[in-house]
Amino acid sequence: MSTSPESKPSPWLPLAVTLAVTLAGIAGQWGTLGSDVRHLERRVTTAESELARVSSAQSKADTQAARIEARLDGVKEELTRLAKAVERLSDGPAPSRSAHAVP
Repeated sequence: MSTSPESKPSPWLPLAVTLAVTLAGIAGQWGTLGSDVRHLERRVTTAESELARVSSAQSKADTQAARIEARLDGVKEELTRLAKAVERLSDGPAPSRSAHAVP
């Protein structure tokens, strides 16, 4: 009777299994990272559009504030002019008693 030599597994088999499992894990992580990157890109795009909207609103508000300030300056000048006119009228000669009021 002949004895058959026992077959031994290849010494490369555990290394190949380890390598395959490691590559599968890395592929999973790569997919997760890709998903995270896409999510962050969407958030950045949203933040950029919000920033553009706020910047536009700020610009419009600045323009409107400048217009309001110009109008207030005009009103102030008009009030000064009217105050001087009232002062001149009150400092003027008293109306004569013979003048009659015009309704």
